[in-house]
Amino acid sequence: MEYLKELASRADLGTTWDSWGTQYRVLAVIVALLAAYLALRSVLPAVLRMLRPGLFIVIVLLGVWALFPAETCSIEVLSRLPLLCRR
Repeated sequence: MEYLKELASRADLGTTWDSWGTQYRVLAVIVALLAAYLALRSVLPAVLRMLRPGLFIVIVLLGVWALFPAETCSIEVLSRLPLLCRR
């Protein structure tokens, strides 16, 4: 742990982003993008599997609304949505 603290103090990572050197900024951005990519790659399929029924319902409702906008807006729950039913 002392080694990591020494590295952080040498790199001056305890201060604000503006005081970081260019090489550390580039390294931080690359590490953050890599971490985000790995997280999305592992989490996104599971999230999409959970949201698939809801996404299907939304796509079907948008299709019905595109064909029959007045009838779709006559449904009480959907009539409250400002983007869907503008009066």
